[in-house]
Amino acid sequence: MVVDETVMYTNDLDHHMGISCQSLHPIICQIGGRSPKYCAEATKAVRRYGYKEVNLNIDCPSSRVSGKRQFGAILMAKKHQQACYDVIRAMKDSSECNLKEIETLDEGKSHDAIITPTIPISVKTRVGIETEDGICCDDLEYLSDFIDNLRKCGCKRFVIHARKCVIGGLTPAENRLVPPLNYPRFYSLCRRFPDCKFVINGGIPGLEVARKLCYGDEQVNDVDHHSVPCKKCNVLNGSCTAPQTKSNVPQNLVGCMIGRACMDNPSMFWDIDRYFYGMEKNPCNNRREVLEKYCEYIEKTYPRRCSDSDERVTRRFPAPSVHIAKGGCHICKEFYGHERIDFSADDIPTIKISSRVVDRSLKPIQGIFFGLPKSKLFRRECDRLSRNKEVRNCGPGYIIRKALTVMPDEILDENFTKTEDLIDIPSHVSPQH
Repeated sequence: MVVDETVMYTNDLDHHMGISCQSLHPIICQIGGRSPKYCAEATKAVRRYGYKEVNLNIDCPSSRVSGKRQFGAILMAKKHQQACYDVIRAMKDSSECNLKEIETLDEGKSHDAIITPTIPISVKTRVGIETEDGICCDDLEYLSDFIDNLRKCGCKRFVIHARKCVIGGLTPAENRLVPPLNYPRFYSLCRRFPDCKFVINGGIPGLEVARKLCYGDEQVNDVDHHSVPCKKCNVLNGSCTAPQTKSNVPQNLVGCMIGRACMDNPSMFWDIDRYFYGMEKNPCNNRREVLEKYCEYIEKTYPRRCSDSDERVTRRFPAPSVHIAKGGCHICKEFYGHERIDFSADDIPTIKISSRVVDRSLKPIQGIFFGLPKSKLFRRECDRLSRNKEVRNCGPGYIIRKALTVMPDEILDENFTKTEDLIDIPSHVSPQH
């Protein structure tokens, strides 16, 4: 999420909105705010950077966002809805540009994105809300009125977190677990607005559940008799998570959003081409292949800085454009070739890659060995190397490659397990206590 005020006042918009590789598309940019003027400008920036969709956050329950800043989930509350509608109208008006504007933007851009002339507007929100003053709006009629008004303002794409949001009473982490999931309300919403597109979010632990939600499950019985709290689903906090049968899946249910499960076990996505989309095979077979591709990507995005004489620091994206000598230094030459720079092993060079760059590069792969032996060893080695200032300039790609040396070859080269054969799947539906 990029905050609207950040777009208006930052001196480095490339850092906040730049896309490191155009082949990663389609990518959606989410913005947060309640100012029509600022959100309109943010929408223009989203187009300028080539994103394929702009999404307004009406989901975040944190005290800083929904409390102090008064945007995010609080915009769903009755007394804040008008501000929300004004923002959507302003975003819709800014979602298209004429040829003259495209030429003007293209002349002044400082990045490699292809400007998107027109982008759709979408909203991520909840099925209900309970505010600090004790007012609870948690029923289908309230949600339907809210969605209908957004629809009239120009938004016809919705990502629905199928839980109500509790402002003030629960932390953001608790808001992802404690309020019961209400899939029946989501399905009812889809059927009430057949001209809109919907994505389901909340409590989806992996691809098996995702496929059943999106494509239906013929083993489900009596789907019309499920409710919240639901005794049939047998979920700890009364959630109702039953998918529809194949014949009952709403045609405008176009996808699902997986969040926490992705962070815990990113390896599940190795099988998405085959299992979810029906392709003949997947592009990678094991973790070594995946991590090799990731290292190549991260080395291009944040190149090592041990072999240049430029004093600028890599603090954010995009990295400074500097000349990188071939080969590595005395530390990283094992991966990048013979040493090509002349300094003593006893010298401690100036730190030219920030810890933030290293941390954001390592975060997506922390759980890649989920459920396997020595997974903690890999995370500890990444942590140790990331804090070693002597290796920082060799870049996050080097740190990952070096950390992988502690992992046995049999684990790196072990084939991924097919989704239908998985046993240990983390639960993201409700708290265990």
